This record gives sequence, C-alpha cells and structure tokens, in this order.
Amino acid sequence: MIDNFPSDIKRHESPAGPVFFSHDALTSEASGIKHGFFTRQGGVSDGLYSSLNCGFGSADIQANVAENRARVCRALNLPIDRLAGLYQTHSPDCLVIDSYPGSHFQGADSRPHADGLVTRLDNVGLAILGADCLPVLFADLTAGVIGACHAGWRGATGGVIENTVDAMCKLGASLSDITMVIGPGIHQKSYQVSTDMVTDILNNKPDAAACFMPDPSAEVSAEGASHYLFDLPLFAQMAGRRAGVNHIHRMPHDSYADANLFYSHRRATHQNEPDSGRLISVIMKQKNR
Repeated sequence: MIDNFPSDIKRHESPAGPVFFSHDALTSEASGIKHGFFTRQGGVSDGLYSSLNCGFGSADIQANVAENRARVCRALNLPIDRLAGLYQTHSPDCLVIDSYPGSHFQGADSRPHADGLVTRLDNVGLAILGADCLPVLFADLTAGVIGACHAGWRGATGGVIENTVDAMCKLGASLSDITMVIGPGIHQKSYQVSTDMVTDILNNKPDAAACFMPDPSAEVSAEGASHYLFDLPLFAQMAGRRAGVNHIHRMPHDSYADANLFYSHRRATHQNEPDSGRLISVIMKQKNR
C-alpha cells in the first residue's frame, strides 16, 4: 500500500462514489482530455466483487455491474452510452472509434473483441478492464488523439502497445507528442512466473531479459532457478519505447499487494476464490463548451 504519492499523481473521491487516480501528464484543460484509473471503491457490488466491479465477464449481478459503470461515467461527466468497452482477449488488436459508440459497446455479449482503442472524437470514453493486467492510457494533448489498451503479458508480447501507438499516429497524433501512462497492475515482487513463460517471452522479445529476476523463494538447481519474478510494468515501458514513445510514466500501485484498493486475479486464485472483480480505466476528450 502506498500512502504518499508523487505530486503528479492525484487521488479523487467522486460525489458519484468511485475513488480513482489520475496522472498530471494525461490531464489537459485546454484539450479537454481527462481520465481515471479507477479503484474497487465506490460501487454497489457485494462479496467477492465489493464494490466497483465493472466487468460484465464476471459472475457478478449484471445490474450491479451496469450501475458501477454508470457511476464511473458520472464521475467523469460522460454519458453512459458514450463509454466504449471491449471484450478483451489478450490480443494485439486495436480498434479505431470513428463514430459514436452504440449499444454494441455496452452489453455483456455485444462488445467487439480487441484489446486496444483509439479515437479523436469528443465525448467518447475509451475503457479498459483489468485485475492484474495493465491498463495503459495514451494521449497526444496537442492533436487531441487518445488511446487505451489492455496489456497483459500475452498482449504486450504480441504488440498491443505498439499497435495502439501506430493507430493513434494514423489518426493524426505525432509520435513525439504522445504521452503514455502505465496504470495500476501487478508488480514484479508479486508476479512469479515459470521458466516456460520466460522462454516464450524472450523468444519473441529478446530485449526483455531485464524484466526477469530469479525468485529468491523458489528452488534452484544446476539448471538454474525454477521460477522467476516478472516486471510487467517495465515490459510495457519497453514496448512503449520500442514504439517510439518518449514520454512514459508508471503509476506506483501494485494490484496484488493492495486488496483495499484493487482487485487481483492472482490474489483471488491464491486465496481459492472462484472469481474476482474487474477494475476499469477510462480516458476521454471532453468537448470544450
């Protein structure tokens, strides 16, 4: 748990209920761009999903999920029908939102399958879910182009971050002006992985060796450590650098370590719980009035 945040990170308690964080690098009154990395606090769900579970893919009561998402929209002053969500599949795929989202972006079964979103439209919220995987938000504050992606190890290895940056540039963003903020997710001290996973990642991204360290709690044989600790935020940062982004920031929150603020799929698994809630992160560009 982190009690003292860097000055460029702000904690918000919305009158609508939700508690969320923002980063100054993604906030611009002039361009109307605002965002929130939402915590699990401030919703209506109970039990395993207490309280701001925003995942239609969970086994939570769907009406509660819908109300939680509505509260998130109220916290950002965004109409609920302008929230663009995805059915995330750990893919490298990124969609361009070039018309206002309709009901197919809202429901449990109708959302398009992808893991990244970009737009230059006003008053559209790009939403990413996670429960250890990283929400990554992007903005070119000058061009008014925004993006968001879901970066677990599979999607990040496949190139979802690079593809999101590329899609933003095709909409008019300047690579040198894109800011990328890596949101709350699982951190290295909490993320034990197998040697097979290390091999899979390094076969695709040989420059990622710096993201692994032997787990000091694991057995060591003549062949080496049996398990490693994986730095997913650093892996995402390296992907951003690979894509050509120069302005990259990382939120300090470890979803596994802070059960009060964040859901964690891995923590739920370790506690023999059947499911976990899903956190939501949203970025939008509000039209100046």
